[in-house]
Amino acid sequence: MITLDSFSSLGEPQRELIEDIRAGRTPHAVLLTGIAGTGKRTLARLLACALLCTDTGNKPCMQCKGCRRAQAMTHPDLLLPDVKEKDRTIKVDDLREIIRALSYHASEGTRRVVLIENAQRMTAQAQNALLKSLEEPDAETVFLLTASGETGLLPTVRSRCRVVRVQPWSEEKIVSALMSRGMDASRARELASLCGGSLGAAVDMDGDETYFALREACGQSFFSVRGMQDVPVVSALLKDKKDSADEILTILELKIREYLVYSLGAGKRPDPLPKGACIENWENAPSRSIENVMLALLESRKYRASNVSWQAIAEKLLYIISEEITP
Repeated sequence: MITLDSFSSLGEPQRELIEDIRAGRTPHAVLLTGIAGTGKRTLARLLACALLCTDTGNKPCMQCKGCRRAQAMTHPDLLLPDVKEKDRTIKVDDLREIIRALSYHASEGTRRVVLIENAQRMTAQAQNALLKSLEEPDAETVFLLTASGETGLLPTVRSRCRVVRVQPWSEEKIVSALMSRGMDASRARELASLCGGSLGAAVDMDGDETYFALREACGQSFFSVRGMQDVPVVSALLKDKKDSADEILTILELKIREYLVYSLGAGKRPDPLPKGACIENWENAPSRSIENVMLALLESRKYRASNVSWQAIAEKLLYIISEEITP
């Protein structure tokens, strides 16, 4: 079972945040960022449980009424935007009930938690509507936001939050977590080597052959560009992948991160890409160039949330890769 202690061992920023909250030094707003699948949502929900826990011992106890209701997302003092799963953006209307509730005191106890997952999906109007509460926080409200990257958030929102980047999991920790779920050791090691430090991605991969097919398509498209002349041909390979666009962007982000860490001398050589991929270009690319591609990828997620066509997003990314990675 993943606990707050699991996240404490991943890095100093998480450990300090968890210790502060357990000690009562709770920041009024926290923004958890990081690549997809590193557990931002899980960490945010565990922190919500800790903040609403009624036990006097180590929080969260996960046994008291407060923890159980927070875990089930039914606690009256856990405020969530009214967003449907299919919605790509979080609008002002989706926050209306939260904004109304903030004018009253907590229903139970002395604290309430506003939890906004995928906060980068908030429209500018929604962020501005929330800004007053962030600027003039009351003592009993804590905001917990998660976001894949910070580019979709207004600087005024980011500046009023304690930003904590959730670190990727080590292969060793991912193997251990997967085996605790009943997975055999060899399968756990295989997935841990492919998921780029994302426990969520490893869990999603298990038993999903679609993932491996998308990984193959990703390698044969985004990682096979040798120059601008290849972009139209490669783009055509992605034309029918619209329904899998978000999964492809996640796979791409994980792999680009591997090359970025490798270029900085802070990680092992990435596992080979599918046949036809330009491995040597990526292995020899300057870290700054890989960073530029990563920034473009994060911008692509913003475009997806704004309903820009998948073909336009893919082609722009391909052109940037051809400019930054091709010698």
